[in-house]
Amino acid sequence: MKQRMMNMAALGVLGLLTACASGPASQSQPATSGVTAVPAVPAASSGVRVSGSISYLQRIALPPDSDVIVQLRDVSRMDAKADILAEQRFTTSSQVPLPFELLVDPAKINPRMRYAVAARIERGGKLMFINDKLYPVLTQGHGSRVDLILHMVARP
Repeated sequence: MKQRMMNMAALGVLGLLTACASGPASQSQPATSGVTAVPAVPAASSGVRVSGSISYLQRIALPPDSDVIVQLRDVSRMDAKADILAEQRFTTSSQVPLPFELLVDPAKINPRMRYAVAARIERGGKLMFINDKLYPVLTQGHGSRVDLILHMVARP
């Protein structure tokens, strides 16, 4: 009786492993940690596009003269300043979510390195919002689209 139960359990585990090995029924990938996985596809001749949106959780309006700075950084090296590969700066007159798009030369992207998007919102040179976590993109299984959530440093 005990042997029969063990055989049934082994068959059940084998069935589960077979189902897991065959993969999901659909090809969609779930979003994790605010990052939407989209394959990094180089644009026709303008380079690799990294796009997404910037928002924050506080229910306050941005002043119309707020400066938004978004950067694509090489964060591969520990204890070293990150190299900036692409940057977009703009003054906003709208509210969050704020869309962005960064273009980078595909020759600058090394699949062995790590890249991340960072953003900040300033007003008159004073920092108001900044990201406080890493938003990886492009390599090591990460896509080219990312939605950043910024945290308030000072009230607008």
